[in-house]
Amino acid sequence: MIEAAVQETQAADPAYATAVAARQAGRTGEAIAAFDLLSKQRPKDPDVWLNLGLSRMAAQRYTEADQAFETTLALAPDYRDARIAYARSALFAGRPELARRRLAPLLAGGSADAEARALDQQISATLAMPGEPSWRLDVAYARSELSQDLGHWSSATLALSRRIDPRTTIGGSIEHTERFGVSDTYGELLAARTFSPRWDGFIAIGGAPDADYRPELTVRAGGSAGLRTTGTFRARLGLDGVWSRYAVGEVKSLQPYLVLAAGPVSLTVRSINTEDERGKHQSGYTLNGEWSATERLRLRLGWADAPESADGATVPVEAVSAGVAFDLAPRWTVQVAGAHEKRTAYDRDEIGVAVTRRF
Repeated sequence: MIEAAVQETQAADPAYATAVAARQAGRTGEAIAAFDLLSKQRPKDPDVWLNLGLSRMAAQRYTEADQAFETTLALAPDYRDARIAYARSALFAGRPELARRRLAPLLAGGSADAEARALDQQISATLAMPGEPSWRLDVAYARSELSQDLGHWSSATLALSRRIDPRTTIGGSIEHTERFGVSDTYGELLAARTFSPRWDGFIAIGGAPDADYRPELTVRAGGSAGLRTTGTFRARLGLDGVWSRYAVGEVKSLQPYLVLAAGPVSLTVRSINTEDERGKHQSGYTLNGEWSATERLRLRLGWADAPESADGATVPVEAVSAGVAFDLAPRWTVQVAGAHEKRTAYDRDEIGVAVTRRF
């Protein structure tokens, strides 16, 4: 129905027709650029603004799509296709109640056509479904034994996060650790956002008051780009950066990484490049693989040969790890993991368990 409204304009305007063809063919970036240019050249054309909104909606840029639809309706208040698209954008953004309010003018008086009624039924079905969980709670505990009769380490972590919209998550965590009879409590706040199906990023800040071996202050930030986000084979390239201030000095790290996935199997290769508290460069790498054996069971295996900052110094560490995650129910997950580390002064064996609840 929406396509029918633009056929006459396409016939009279080759540039417009080319832009519509790009949108219909799924070349979303090309369509957005073309309609963005046309909207500047023809700011009073509601068809241009409608198609700009449809292109942005296809890219999951719902806020920007809404701006285009609102301009369309300001220019043509009775433009039915724009009203349908405006409501659909809210539904796709996970806001069915807003979608119903936007659709209401077409439903008034019982004169809605088949497409409007179908969208209304879709909105009703979405509202009737159990709400998707927006909160996540993680509780974890780990204990490790050290060689050379050096005793044990332990850590307990509590993390809580909330998805405030389909693309944005904020959260915080507290971790209490004990090493060699000395304890530190580290807290962190984090914000993460998916900007599009291809781009995402995060920033976090944390620290341990009166720290003995944990960082007094840490800032982490990073992002990734999907090189291939659909199909059986998928690839993603990312970069994380970390700056930490310890009692003995500052530590900086850059960590580019590549995620490769094929069906239920994924592999993450990460390069670790650290400037330690003495200003010396240290480097290493990590490999982490995951296999989704079933819809509920995931198996993990990892290897690391990389510098780690702990106990007031950055030291080389070799580690092998393995773990299993099992979904007890759609909103409950339990994880068990183990690791063996080789350090300069001692070896360390760790076992940990974590429970995740979504609500």
